[in-house]
Amino acid sequence: MENTELILKAVNFAKQNATENGISVETVAKNAGFSIDYFNRIFLSHTGFTVTAYISYIRLKQAAFLLRTTDKSVVDIAFEIGYDSHEGFTKAFKKKYGITPSEYRTVNKDKMMYMGEITDQTVAARFLHNNPDFKAVDSNEAIDYLLDKDAKRYGYFCTTVKYCGLIIAAPDGNFKNGFIGIGDDMNGGSYLEMQTDNFKLLADWIKRFGQRKAFYSYKDETVIKDTLKSYGVTENLKVTPQAIYSGEPFECSLPDNLSVRLLTAKDKKAIKKWANGRKDGYVRHLLNEQDYLDENNLEYSVFEKDNLIAVAGCGIDEVHGLKLNNCCKIRFANGKENDKLYQTIFKFVTNDILSKGALPFDDIQHGEYAKSHGNFTSVDLGYQIINWRFDIV
Repeated sequence: MENTELILKAVNFAKQNATENGISVETVAKNAGFSIDYFNRIFLSHTGFTVTAYISYIRLKQAAFLLRTTDKSVVDIAFEIGYDSHEGFTKAFKKKYGITPSEYRTVNKDKMMYMGEITDQTVAARFLHNNPDFKAVDSNEAIDYLLDKDAKRYGYFCTTVKYCGLIIAAPDGNFKNGFIGIGDDMNGGSYLEMQTDNFKLLADWIKRFGQRKAFYSYKDETVIKDTLKSYGVTENLKVTPQAIYSGEPFECSLPDNLSVRLLTAKDKKAIKKWANGRKDGYVRHLLNEQDYLDENNLEYSVFEKDNLIAVAGCGIDEVHGLKLNNCCKIRFANGKENDKLYQTIFKFVTNDILSKGALPFDDIQHGEYAKSHGNFTSVDLGYQIINWRFDIV
């Protein structure tokens, strides 16, 4: 356990200082409290990287991010991430990505980055090191198996594997009896997404693993809690229903003075007025022209004549032929909140998702959120609960 905590400290230090020219194996080892001879070997066994390789890995991921999200020159990026020369950077980048930095920028200039592209690969490696009875499973093989077994139930999890970069692992690699998706919490640690219908096994996992974790089940909430309690699980569970809609399009009509369409980068002035001084991540996303180039990144607008009064965020994720939307969250301008209109917009977005050949998915429009956002749940509109998500708190 001591080594695990020290390795996490070393990983975080290396990540935070990777772009510094003077960073070395010695400085990382010293910060973590290791002797240099011992450190190299134990860092590799825990993370799958040597220290030098990990620093390069972090630098090149940062370079990829800058190439896709800024107009900085390749030379400036090379120096910013800690390389001494343009040539050395280009050589290292091409070795990792198979193309030069300039070619990478050209190929990816119209594509949004998703979490799986920036996740830290050492997260899964450290979990597997500490739990040697678990083996990594080929993600594509697992996705095919889950979609074939029950696409509605497992579809959203499969898109999460792809877009969040989850590594699937199972005892002895046999994922058909239950498995864990290992994700990066972006703070140096991991979170676990547990999938199994064997509740004794699930109880063992809950008690065994200390990090943030969640699990999924289609069974009744009360039955699940009682069953887990019988196996000694006393943790509090936060429950969220996951639902999909696969029926006919809704009947819904907007008032004559309103219109709904997709936002574009040309709507910046209207977006700023709607934001009313807010500068949070979602507002920055709406003002980023690059984000509108992804046809699956859908931001619906509700205009009252020329005045933007609401925005409905809703993207489409695709994995192995399954297209699924990733929820619809509607945000009104101050003073424009309207329960009836909220429900109408929700129906409109659902209809549009259906027209695009995707399954409308929802795990937001429930509980306390629903009471203060439109005063309805997606189930009220005919969505079918296909899973319950249990966050262990």
